[in-house]
Amino acid sequence: MPKVTASGCENPQPMNLARRIDPRRSMAAAIGWLLIALTLCLALAANLWLRSFVRATLLEQHGQRLEAAAEHVSAELDTALLLRLQAVSVVAAMLSEDVQRSEGARLKRSLEAVRRGVPDLIWLAVTDADGFIVAATDEQVVGQNVNQHAWISQGLDAAWIEEGRSPQERFLKLTAPVRNADGAIIGVVAANLRWNWVQKMMAEIRASPGEWLLIDRDGIVRHGPSALLGQRWQDAGDPITPFDPVVAGLGNDGSDLPMRIRTRRLLDNRPYLIATPPNARDGTLRRLGWQAVVIQPVESVAAFATAIEWRISIVLSLLGLAAAGAGIVMARRLTRRVSVIAHSADAVLAGSATRIEVPQGADEAARLGSALDRLLDTLQRERDELRRLNAELDERVRQRTEEINRLAQESRDAAVVRERLRLARGLHDTLAHSMMAMLTEIRVLKHLASNRPDALPDELVRAERAARDGLDEARRAIDQLRSNPVRDIGLGAALAELAKNLGERSDIELDCRIDPALSALAAEPAETVFHMCEEVLRNVERHAGAARLLIRLQRMGSDGIELEIADDGIGFEPSAGAAGHYGLVGLREQADAIGAHLRIESRSGEGTRVSLRWRHAGTA
Repeated sequence: MPKVTASGCENPQPMNLARRIDPRRSMAAAIGWLLIALTLCLALAANLWLRSFVRATLLEQHGQRLEAAAEHVSAELDTALLLRLQAVSVVAAMLSEDVQRSEGARLKRSLEAVRRGVPDLIWLAVTDADGFIVAATDEQVVGQNVNQHAWISQGLDAAWIEEGRSPQERFLKLTAPVRNADGAIIGVVAANLRWNWVQKMMAEIRASPGEWLLIDRDGIVRHGPSALLGQRWQDAGDPITPFDPVVAGLGNDGSDLPMRIRTRRLLDNRPYLIATPPNARDGTLRRLGWQAVVIQPVESVAAFATAIEWRISIVLSLLGLAAAGAGIVMARRLTRRVSVIAHSADAVLAGSATRIEVPQGADEAARLGSALDRLLDTLQRERDELRRLNAELDERVRQRTEEINRLAQESRDAAVVRERLRLARGLHDTLAHSMMAMLTEIRVLKHLASNRPDALPDELVRAERAARDGLDEARRAIDQLRSNPVRDIGLGAALAELAKNLGERSDIELDCRIDPALSALAAEPAETVFHMCEEVLRNVERHAGAARLLIRLQRMGSDGIELEIADDGIGFEPSAGAAGHYGLVGLREQADAIGAHLRIESRSGEGTRVSLRWRHAGTA
């Protein structure tokens, strides 16, 4: 396709700097400023989101580390104390035979040997089951009854540990039951553990991160920073509540902290993170009433989080500027090609050119130029095409007219089919029932002729009555085919009249509830509904054996109508259809024909409920 270049467009005058950066005069400048603004907004939004996300993540990880450190300290304390308690239990097992034999001298030698082997045990004693000391490393207490002490009652039940005090020093009281070969408790082994051993054990335990405190049963700090030793833990510092400015470095209000991490002002009124792990249920710390706590200054956590945030902010800003620069360069390149098309279009409008200059390439600018060029070339072809389309439109109108005529003929044929179906349902509702009754009577007569001839006269009378009823039913069906009560008096009134006639013919107690607003309903669905109701009432009268019958016609919502028929008869199984019986099939066919929803609920011995719902715009 030849290209004609517009005159005056080969050497465009260079724009000055003010025009290059003016978004009102240059598309490249507008795109560049838009990219810069979007980049700044995205960088700011990403920074704010990542700041909260990173800080929350770091605090969660650090809180988990702090909790792990607290659990580690608690586990080491518990393990060390448990080992000493198990050692006393081993001694109790070793002395079982000596306690049974009441060999006091041998028990004393054994206790002295244990004390020499474990120098941290400053006192050992053995009691019998009655609480009398039978041997001890201190002869002065032998023979005393110690039932008044808590450790003896606890030791008679299981291995026990508690904190003890004397005028000279503190110690830990360890007790373990002595059992015989049958497992019965025959005494208790008690030992006092030096407090120096406890202090040495606590000095060897380290917490990382932070440092740890030991709080005894009375809430006194026994181990930790010197400024807190001997203080009550509840009185050491002040708790920090949410939204306190002191925890601003942890997040917006300090709410990003894990659940088991608390904050409190401690040393020099500085905020600290506090992790308090739960003690093991059967651990020695719970028996002693001790609690291990790990603390760490808030500023150490906040400083690390802030450093990470600054790094992320700088990286996001640099990436945003780089993306904006790349976008500006690409926008400049694209708009330069668009400018060529614009100058060429101006020349075509001025009449100095007949074609659009198309830039080389396959991008949007090249496609736009090519499209404009083709547009000029195809105007005449489009006029010719318009004439051709007019001719095709006339032909299609003719074809559509023929199609409409064909559809009209099909509609008339469908009306004939519907009328045949209606007649078939009428025959089923009348002649089929009557013929079934006659067939039943004939079978009974054949049976009586063979077995009970004397009963034939009475049965012939009943057969004659059945034939007469069938004839009357056929005449009524013919009258109904000729007349249309729904069109004459409306659906509601027709249903009320139908129920009245059924009540006069039978002993069924009727409850007829017709919405007055629906009495005059006479549209096409109403006629089909009336015939379906006739079929259902005929089945109730002949087969249900019902004492009470409910007929209810009511509105459902703004554009729905429901017909409900319920009886207390013998019921049936709707799923167990019989070959050659078309009552339920006919009901469903009629419901489908008017677009209604038919629901039949029944069970043997529990009556039957039939509900029919359809939409009708005139019920609102």
